[in-house]
Amino acid sequence: MALPMMRTEIFRRFCTAPSGQISETEMSVGIWLSQKWGMPGIVRAVLISGQVVEMYRTKVVNDTLTPIWQEVHWQRSRAPSPNSTSGGAQLLVFSRWLPLSDAFCGCSIVPTSFYSAYPAKFCVTVCSKCCSLAMYSNNVLALVREQSDLSASDDPSLDGRLRRCLIGRGLYQEVKQVLEDKADPNCQLKYKLGPKEFDGTPLTLAVKLDKPNIVRLLMVHRADAQSVYSMKAGRTGVLWKGPAVCATVAKGNLSMMRLLVEYEANLQGRVISFNDEPNVTLLYDASYFGHAHLVRYLLQQRGNPDTPVKFQDDMSITKTALQVSASLGHDEVVRVLLGAKAQVSHAADFGPQELKDAIDGCHVEVVRLLVEGGADLFAGEEERRGVDYLFQANNAVLTAAAAKGLRGCDEDVVACIGLKDFLRFLATPDAEEILSAIFRKCELRYWKREKRVAWKTAYLPHGDLNVAVGPPKSHFDDKFHKEMELAAGVRSTLTDREDEMEEEFFKHLLPYRFQRLDYTTQVPIEISHCVLPGLHRNPEVLWVLASGVNDRVFDEKGAHAIINLAWRETYRGHFLSFTLDLLVACLFWSLAFLLNKEYTWLEEWMIWPCLIVSALAWLRNACIEILQCLGCHVYGKLRDYFLSLDTLADVFRIFLTGFSLAAMVIDWKACEERQDLRLMFGINGFVCWLRVLNTLKGFESTGKPMLPILKAIPATVPFFFVVFCWFAGFLHMYYSFGLMSWWSSMMIMWRLGFLADFSRNEMRNVTILEQGEADWTWPVDIVLVLMGFSMSIIMMNILIGVLAESYNRGWEHRERLFLLERSRLVLQHFTIYTGWKKCPCACVKRRIQSEANSQHVWFANAKDPSTWGEIQSQYDADVMNVHEKITELRREIREMHEKMLDKHQDRSEALQSGPDPVISRRLGNLESGVQGMQAKMDLVLSKLGDSRAS
Repeated sequence: MALPMMRTEIFRRFCTAPSGQISETEMSVGIWLSQKWGMPGIVRAVLISGQVVEMYRTKVVNDTLTPIWQEVHWQRSRAPSPNSTSGGAQLLVFSRWLPLSDAFCGCSIVPTSFYSAYPAKFCVTVCSKCCSLAMYSNNVLALVREQSDLSASDDPSLDGRLRRCLIGRGLYQEVKQVLEDKADPNCQLKYKLGPKEFDGTPLTLAVKLDKPNIVRLLMVHRADAQSVYSMKAGRTGVLWKGPAVCATVAKGNLSMMRLLVEYEANLQGRVISFNDEPNVTLLYDASYFGHAHLVRYLLQQRGNPDTPVKFQDDMSITKTALQVSASLGHDEVVRVLLGAKAQVSHAADFGPQELKDAIDGCHVEVVRLLVEGGADLFAGEEERRGVDYLFQANNAVLTAAAAKGLRGCDEDVVACIGLKDFLRFLATPDAEEILSAIFRKCELRYWKREKRVAWKTAYLPHGDLNVAVGPPKSHFDDKFHKEMELAAGVRSTLTDREDEMEEEFFKHLLPYRFQRLDYTTQVPIEISHCVLPGLHRNPEVLWVLASGVNDRVFDEKGAHAIINLAWRETYRGHFLSFTLDLLVACLFWSLAFLLNKEYTWLEEWMIWPCLIVSALAWLRNACIEILQCLGCHVYGKLRDYFLSLDTLADVFRIFLTGFSLAAMVIDWKACEERQDLRLMFGINGFVCWLRVLNTLKGFESTGKPMLPILKAIPATVPFFFVVFCWFAGFLHMYYSFGLMSWWSSMMIMWRLGFLADFSRNEMRNVTILEQGEADWTWPVDIVLVLMGFSMSIIMMNILIGVLAESYNRGWEHRERLFLLERSRLVLQHFTIYTGWKKCPCACVKRRIQSEANSQHVWFANAKDPSTWGEIQSQYDADVMNVHEKITELRREIREMHEKMLDKHQDRSEALQSGPDPVISRRLGNLESGVQGMQAKMDLVLSKLGDSRAS
């Protein structure tokens, strides 16, 4: 039924079965034919009376050696009677494998010993000469020849024998015998590997099949190393032609490529042609297939990575090796090409083409490598730059990868980043490394006694970071050159104004730099400066930091410097707010004493001073809230301002305080007598002390210990949802007894469940029992036992565990929590200041603007202790040791491989055999493995270098 589709030739009837001995024979046989033998797939045949009536082929899904059987059921009416002259129905199914040396087909005669060895049996095997499937019995011999991927029509010539030897098992001795019989090693032959059909030579086929011993044998018999093979390629079906060395690229066979190079195979230039037009280089082809070790080798052979090549799917498009590897996501190849100084294309619309292809394919590592390697994100018109294309993808992972790449690129590229782009990066989760990109390490040099000196050590009196604001780095470079001219006598002196400005800068960045302090010592430092000015005073930057969208940004030293500098300006205003809030809380406490008249020494005249001071503080808070609202309006954040819980809390506090003060001013007696006014006054006092607690979070000594505690409280909300249902169930049960009112029942259950405080008589309501009501003693005791055990013991201990776990997490990230809270405080300060700038005072505006445009953030931080001395040098020596050992191991493997080949070359004449193919293949694989190990080692070294640089 599938016979026409299989292109199968049927050779049968070598001998005819005598009548009556075999009537009907049904056979279904499955056999795995390995690709090494040239017949991949499953061939099934059904024979009736020696005639093939059904044959079909099924592809093998997995590389298994399990034959697939299918039982064939025939209707009884189709089979003749057992007593008929034609013979009865007989089913013979046999599965036995013969060695290849015992395989026979039409190439030879079946000996009689075969029948005696396997009488009345059917056998299936493969011919070692023509790759045929043969089925034998002592009565019927049927030969099925499968035209597999490597087979072709019979050709009795020497070239045909050579072709059959190569597409069969490819034994060294057989190929050698055919070549010694004067077969042409450069003859043309057609073969098929997988779905592709090729037109090539024996050499190209041997290279494709990775048979180095056959390749050497062909080269000895003067095979042309530049012999060409061709195929149809690409979407448009272009005629692809290339030399034998191209056959090594698809599988990344570096050892075979080196073998062909030994026989003068050409690796340079456009060796591959499309439609007879030279086009593709080997370096481009290796980049297309993603073999980094081949790319590295071809670059060592002076391959040009910037050669443009016409793309096979669209000949109107040209690509370089870097472009095609970036579009396909081969990050290792991109890393090797960029390391070889491959040029990234110039930015067109929406950035370089390599970057656009990597973004479209979501190749995260490729995006990072391209940005780090010089892909310009910021060149071009606004809204049509590479960074705009990146943001349009709306992919946080790609944006974070680009931020990481900017950290490793040149400072000139990062200097082109605008504030808007920086904010987009900063607001992206996991893109915190943008701060490492804009804060660049540098050296501050100066002249000391006609010697060039750089600041390498400093005192760190305020922890592990000194921060300062000052001019850009170019200012200090210019000053260094002026000092050099002064030392050379070209320049007379420096201006006093320059010295005054720089002294204020160095006072914060390098305090006591010319002094010797007894109570502390200097430590090795690294100095970094920000390429963007005025970040510490920009509310938009502070707004992103305070939003908490990426809390890991507070692990960066740059975020520490920005917030610490902003806090330096905020500190006075915040300390004043804390003082006034504490004063108001104390004044409200004093007013509470005056309301209650508990102490006789309190006089009524004290009421008005307390009310006046409290009213002034209230007026200040109201004005600050209005200015903050105005500042948020300036930056387009008015909606966020009104939806903030902090804003709602402040508005409630201001309204409540103003109402209480107004009530006391208007009618003090009513506040003493009316319960509702006293209640409002009491709530106001509670809110005032919460305000004091909130202002304490901005100070380092109190904020860091407090914030983990405050952050642990919200973690109990899910727990209390569980407890509420548990508590409501017991309350419902107890209230149903009718012993107490609903409120009294709830308070009793509260004391029992949460405080473990109870009275059995109170729960039983003894008063009701004395009046002759029903006795609920045992139900109450059951509720008492169950609720006391489940809530007072189990639930409350779980609550302690929940709080402890949440507090531990908060304590581990207390630095992040503290900087987040401080960033919100400084944001509030600068937002209020922005609202204050809306007043018509132009001189204030000009002063603030000039400061924001001229001041850059600087910080000096302590180096990692592992980089201070011998630890780092020993580490570097160990790394170089490993690299040298890998290189030495690779060289020894190559030498061993060559020695073994030479040794077997001497024995080949005497033993009539070539080099052991198994050993040769294993040595080639080992060499490829070592090459890959070296590539991985280079990758690890580069990543270690990046981590140390950060």
